[in-house]
Amino acid sequence: MATSRKQSLPGFLNPSGLLIAGLVLLGAGLLLNQYNGLKGEIKLQSGQKSYIKTGSGAGAVSDTVVSDLGLTITLDSLKMNAFTPLFEIKLSKKDTVKTPSEYQPNPTYVDIGLYPLEQMKIRGIEKSDFRFRLKEFYPNFQFTYQYPSRRDTIEPRAPGITLELKTKEGSPIVTLRSDQPNKHLLGDIVSLGASLAFYWYMPMDSIKAIAAKNSSGGNKIIFSGSDSTVYSILKDSVTTQPLREKVFYNLPSHDSTGFTILFCYPDVALLKAVPSTKGSEMNNPVAHVEIWKEGGSAIDAFLYPETRGRKGGDFEIPTTDYKLGLSVNKEEARKHCDCTISVQKDSSKKAETLTLVSGQPVMSHGYKFSPVECKDGFPGVVIMEVSYLPGRIPIIISCILIGIAMFVYFLSRIQADPGQNA
Repeated sequence: MATSRKQSLPGFLNPSGLLIAGLVLLGAGLLLNQYNGLKGEIKLQSGQKSYIKTGSGAGAVSDTVVSDLGLTITLDSLKMNAFTPLFEIKLSKKDTVKTPSEYQPNPTYVDIGLYPLEQMKIRGIEKSDFRFRLKEFYPNFQFTYQYPSRRDTIEPRAPGITLELKTKEGSPIVTLRSDQPNKHLLGDIVSLGASLAFYWYMPMDSIKAIAAKNSSGGNKIIFSGSDSTVYSILKDSVTTQPLREKVFYNLPSHDSTGFTILFCYPDVALLKAVPSTKGSEMNNPVAHVEIWKEGGSAIDAFLYPETRGRKGGDFEIPTTDYKLGLSVNKEEARKHCDCTISVQKDSSKKAETLTLVSGQPVMSHGYKFSPVECKDGFPGVVIMEVSYLPGRIPIIISCILIGIAMFVYFLSRIQADPGQNA
């Protein structure tokens, strides 16, 4: 009969001892993080110093000047690398705890949900009876104008003309109407190089009379809708051109400025503006959202994100504490954020320069710096998560010890000889 064999392990590889040591270190690390740790977010602006208070427990991050300074952080540079933004619908709820004051008259909102741009998918708003869905997303939003093709049968009740101007400042779209006082005129306020006037019918004799009085005046463009004629008055000379839609007219001696006639119509009430997009480039992203209460009719909302110099177009849902907005996916945008910060722990020593590439965190002075959100602009803004976890190393060691204990335990079971009969 075979005898039983069991190999004894050295004392320092005893699974029970390793497990107990690992659990003790784990508890010590968690206690250190609980009572001496720090974790929170701080807002950094280009060229401005921000301060972190120390010794106040986890979450004690402050961006105000305090007497007991721990770290002084300065955002030296911020660069957002080119990328195609990933947008999502943001649901926010009014913060009823914070009431508006004379210093902050508008209510504050807290983000409670982020939703990918999935077309026609119905989403509930918490436990309310309200629902919403994305009808259409336009990467480069614009209005496309439509008008009935048989215009000769339409009575000229409210004639007008819609133009797209081309100037150094941009390409605004304007509408001139002859049924309302002074709505048929547009002075040269957009640096077009000429004033504009629209009439449903303008005889040639009247055009010549205007030209005769214009020897010292500026350039004038006059549209006559009924006979489809464009009159250009330069000083006292008159030139005529046929009025054609979707054709670009440049001003005399100004090839880079002019106008395109989009529509000339006898009744503006029949003109329809239809949402559309110029292309797939994210130049002017807009989300068309439909919102309704169960059993009620739907309302339309057009959401657009915050950009440089333009506040985001959020929509407050009537009779509720909720609003919808369009925002860039922060996690995706963070991957394209490069920034440089200066960190100073002691005012008598030179600040340490840290470079964070592609939103990756870095360590300094026992602190971990992780970008949460980057906003390129003037000034640039970085929301930085700062964490100081003194129990991190004991926790890592404890996990290693517990892993070794489990490995040694199973190894000893395998090596043990259960005994076999001869």
